[in-house]
Amino acid sequence: MLKFVLLILRNLGRNKLRTGLTALAVAVMVLLCVEMRTILGTVLRRVEAEGSQSRLMVTERWQMPSRIPVRYLPALAHLEGVEDWTTWSSYPCYLHEDRLVSQQAFGVATRPDNLIAMHAGLDKLDPATIETLKREKNGALLAADVAKDLGARIRQNITLFSAFDSSKTLRLRVVGILPVGEYPRVVFFRQDYFETATGNKDTVDIMWLRTRDPEAARHVANQVQERFRNRQPELKVETESAGVARFAGRSQGILSVIQMVIGILLVDMVVVLSNSISVATRERRVEMAVLKVLGFEPKAIMALVVGEAVLIGSASGAIGTTLAWACSATALSGLLPPSSFTRLFYLFPIPIVAIPWGMLVGALVGFAGSMIPAWNARSIKVSDVFAKIA
Repeated sequence: MLKFVLLILRNLGRNKLRTGLTALAVAVMVLLCVEMRTILGTVLRRVEAEGSQSRLMVTERWQMPSRIPVRYLPALAHLEGVEDWTTWSSYPCYLHEDRLVSQQAFGVATRPDNLIAMHAGLDKLDPATIETLKREKNGALLAADVAKDLGARIRQNITLFSAFDSSKTLRLRVVGILPVGEYPRVVFFRQDYFETATGNKDTVDIMWLRTRDPEAARHVANQVQERFRNRQPELKVETESAGVARFAGRSQGILSVIQMVIGILLVDMVVVLSNSISVATRERRVEMAVLKVLGFEPKAIMALVVGEAVLIGSASGAIGTTLAWACSATALSGLLPPSSFTRLFYLFPIPIVAIPWGMLVGALVGFAGSMIPAWNARSIKVSDVFAKIA
């Protein structure tokens, strides 16, 4: 077995340039494939995790963006079965005055006192941060990627520039940074400060209601529909999971494209490896014939070709995924300057467990790509090869 492995390594060493170029091409495609798979997996996990049957989202039925009158809030908050509630007022904005697309963010004005209770994923926040937000009217919690883009630190003042009204800017003080990966591109701040700064004291965009269980949620939803059916504006209520599913349905086309790209990359990797192994096999017909003369059986010749391809594929997969993980880890550590490239790794971090997955994908691609060349090598006739030499 050791002799067989040494023979594979010797053959690879004799074709260093071709082996290197093939490995590089496969490594790049594995890197892209891993990032695409990470994006797809992250989106699907978030869709599954963020949906809740016991949280209700109340919006205006016939208008987008939603505008719920503030006068509705007391009635909604005191419905039988409602255990807690909060509101959202959206503030699409830019992080800099030059209003670059790459510097967009989404401001959310909400209640500070139950921020953790009403927002999944914020349980890791230091309670002292929430207390500071309660004390400072212009306090803000920044998503980790937004803080990175701004280079913002705790106690630093920032300015958000409205995407719709250039005269309405928000001057905030950073009191905390959200956990990495939670609510990307979002800035949370207080509803009362938003009302003072923008003058909008009459409406909110969304009201969230939390109930004890799904059965209580259905009861509360029925109350909302009955009470506000004939009022203007009329309200719509749905569970959080239904809202997430609706969003996922709209995004299904994008997810399908990502899946198709992953499939294309895998096919490309098979083609690249197959072509490279085929060329190498044709150039080594004499060597294959000699091996047969020395007693190597056809299945051993086939195994030799497959082994080379699997070795190239697994090594390329390891290199590609290691590079992807290194870029992601470097971006998360803040060592790379903010850019569209680093933001991709920031929003969709690649875990270190992706490295063995990349090796496995590379090995499988190598195996698939070597089947035809290996069969051709197995079928080489010694008499035909030596006849051409003579």
